[in-house]
Amino acid sequence: MTGKTHFAFGILLGTTYGMQTAHDLSTFAGIVGTTAVASLVPDICHHKSKAGKLIWPISWFVRLLFGHRTLTHSILFLCLTSVLLYLAHVNIPFIIAFNIGMISHLVLDMLTPQGVTLFYPIEKKIRWPLHFKTGGIIDISLATTFSILTMYIFYQEMFHRIMNWLK
Repeated sequence: MTGKTHFAFGILLGTTYGMQTAHDLSTFAGIVGTTAVASLVPDICHHKSKAGKLIWPISWFVRLLFGHRTLTHSILFLCLTSVLLYLAHVNIPFIIAFNIGMISHLVLDMLTPQGVTLFYPIEKKIRWPLHFKTGGIIDISLATTFSILTMYIFYQEMFHRIMNWLK
């Protein structure tokens, strides 16, 4: 999947989770932002990804040690980052948001022919039975669909909240 598709899916899931969890606008924005950014994190192993370009020394080092779609695309990495965030005293709703973003990335990359090494260090690639090319028409269509769904969910929820405030 492209970074745009990962980001759009992360925002969609972050919006959905934030609507259920946040009690104020700043927490909502923080949850959506955390989920969106976390949806790009597994690609730190790829030097041409958005995350890889941003922190290229780490990207280069991770790719050198582990390769692409190995450690950073695994349940092990998800657990390690969760523990690190917990030890850094990050609030639980934001750790959950981070995990949602990372899981969204793995789910989408399992839709590609390359799949992911979900159970790293076991080298077996996991992918969905239905898969398609990164950057193809389906990939672009998914990004567009995720964006439209996010707008629909956000505006529907805001409409209901405004109507309740007016009562």
